[in-house]
Amino acid sequence: MAGRKAIESEIELKAIDFRQQNGFSSTEPVHLKSLLLKKNVLSVFRPLSNDFSGMAIKIGNNLFMMVNAEQSQGKQHFTIAHELYHLCIQDNFTSQQCKTGSFDTKDIEEYKADLFAAFFLLPTEGVKKMIPTEELGRSAEISIQTILKIEQFYSVSRSALLYRLKSLGFINSATYDKYSKDVIKSAAYFGYPVALYKKAASQSVIGDYGVIAQQLFSSSEISESHFYELMDAIGVNPLEEETDNGF
Repeated sequence: MAGRKAIESEIELKAIDFRQQNGFSSTEPVHLKSLLLKKNVLSVFRPLSNDFSGMAIKIGNNLFMMVNAEQSQGKQHFTIAHELYHLCIQDNFTSQQCKTGSFDTKDIEEYKADLFAAFFLLPTEGVKKMIPTEELGRSAEISIQTILKIEQFYSVSRSALLYRLKSLGFINSATYDKYSKDVIKSAAYFGYPVALYKKAASQSVIGDYGVIAQQLFSSSEISESHFYELMDAIGVNPLEEETDNGF
């Protein structure tokens, strides 16, 4: 794609700037759920189909995000960062359904969102500092121990880390393929917790989601059907009759 390197450089600078704006250094991991609260992003985590990673909606200054809770924690973190690009970086954004991590250049904004997530979660300086010097030589290879340490430190999926390492020129295709296999097994073998690599199928909400949705509907900023869609996303049906029979 023409200008691909220029796009990568542009998005990496935006990711670095976004880190700085939100008080993160160029090496530390990001606590994403705290960031969502700080940015007032009303977020819903719920089980969705496998080909649907998440979605983002922006109505005025109101920011909404949905994340597929059926996907691994590492994948969810990538999706959150991807959606933050749409909500906080992309110009003239309104809404988008996303399948994150494909780095498909056919959809330029989705490609940029994937790049942003990779750069934001795995900053170049931080990743470099975690790789021993002896593993960066021309004939050397990054060890599985280093791979595990980096992905656990930054709470990212194996695929996200391998993409970054390959794009940085630290691993080749053969190493990428080798470390793509037996991910959970390798973590367990070296004594790391495996929750990062497993599905986190639990429904939760961050922020005053229902309150804001009701306010938007009451002020006619969203339609009734849109309001019901938003409430259904958190498992609430406003049309259900109250059946409170007291104590």
